[in-house]
Amino acid sequence: MRLSASPPHSCLPMAELADRIHIVGVGGSGMSALAKLLSGLGHRVSGSDIRPSIALERLSDLGIKTWAGSSPDAMADAGLVVASSAIPDSDPELRAATAAGIAVWDRPRLLEVLTSRMPAVSATGTHGKTTSSALLVAAARGAGLEPSFVVGGELIGLGTNAAVGTDDLFILEADEAFGTFLSLHLRALMVTNVEADHLDHYGSTDALEDAFVEVVRNVDGPVVICADDPGARRVAQRTDRPTYGLSDDARWRIADLGLASDAVRFSLMHTTVTVPRPGLHIARNAAGVLALAAELGLDIEGAAAGMEQFRGVRRRFELRGRVAGVTVIDDYAHHPTEIAATIEAATRGEWRRVWAVFQPHRYSRTKELHREFGAAFSAADEVVVTDIYAAGETPVPGVTGELVADAARARTSSHVTYVPHRADLGDFLAQNVRPGDLVLTLGAGDITLLGSELVRLLEER
Repeated sequence: MRLSASPPHSCLPMAELADRIHIVGVGGSGMSALAKLLSGLGHRVSGSDIRPSIALERLSDLGIKTWAGSSPDAMADAGLVVASSAIPDSDPELRAATAAGIAVWDRPRLLEVLTSRMPAVSATGTHGKTTSSALLVAAARGAGLEPSFVVGGELIGLGTNAAVGTDDLFILEADEAFGTFLSLHLRALMVTNVEADHLDHYGSTDALEDAFVEVVRNVDGPVVICADDPGARRVAQRTDRPTYGLSDDARWRIADLGLASDAVRFSLMHTTVTVPRPGLHIARNAAGVLALAAELGLDIEGAAAGMEQFRGVRRRFELRGRVAGVTVIDDYAHHPTEIAATIEAATRGEWRRVWAVFQPHRYSRTKELHREFGAAFSAADEVVVTDIYAAGETPVPGVTGELVADAARARTSSHVTYVPHRADLGDFLAQNVRPGDLVLTLGAGDITLLGSELVRLLEER
């Protein structure tokens, strides 16, 4: 597959989809992005979520009708209802739609239809797929294309997580959670890494790897896979696809690597690349994007220039403020490998101390990986762990954030504190941080609100 500029979209609704679409659970990053895309394609879209949020407000600003809570009577006007994976079948709106004979789809089915209609290029992996997808958007724009995209976080430079472009290209992240990526029709793919996660769905790491292999084999076009990650390397070997990375045998090999506190620099096949975001993982992600761009026949120099303008993604090493000499950065990292990579990137700055403040995400993940979580904090000076963000899971007896704190004490030389209640973190940190410190708030739950809380408390101090 080789890409080139195409005639603009007609922005007419897709014939395979109803004109009027309602989304249940629209406040999540993935579902809000789909609402924006569908609206941009000309569909009449509405959405609901369990509680008010900034995401709902932003959708309303775009003319998408939203509400907090359930409104079963409103389903009578819908031609199709799409539910987030977090929504149970017992949801009142889903039950009302079913009773009225209205089609109810899950997210994978919607993505299956979208990717069957729009040529789709994607990034997948246990970590890095959101940033890599965002880098793909930057690279495509740098190469002269205007793609449609759906990304699991807001692209800071564009101020959105989704858009309808003028070229016949659809960039999205291929999410392995719940097997979603198995439903996609892909024309090109990059695989960042494959590690144990979502085992409550897959049952074993072998089954997880098998799913990645199936997705790769189903791609109708080029695939590039990171050679530096053992799980991804096994997928590459099983599918005979080319690799990228630092490894000597990678077809697309990173050379002349430079890591700074605010950027990464490297060369790939005689093309110099600078991305203004820190961390070795960023260099690997950018290399994968450039390798895939080359396989797709894009202008490589233009793609590299596009990535040089990359401003990042919300909740990915995002600066929340600098107050009284304290820097506060928020990151979505919620897996041991992600945490270790984020802390490593942070240590390249000249901080007095690095604080890693972590909220574990899901009881199942914490039970499975608490020992690995402990070791991931080894580069931090101060580690603060709070209790688990359930994300809809039922509590498991004996599984708390203290498991992670105990593992960090056993496996690192960091000073570790367990603060059981998330609401107490702001006051604890405000009392203990000092000028020159960096505070990293880490996790996929409401820990993201802590950065703003801490900034306010430090301003009042």
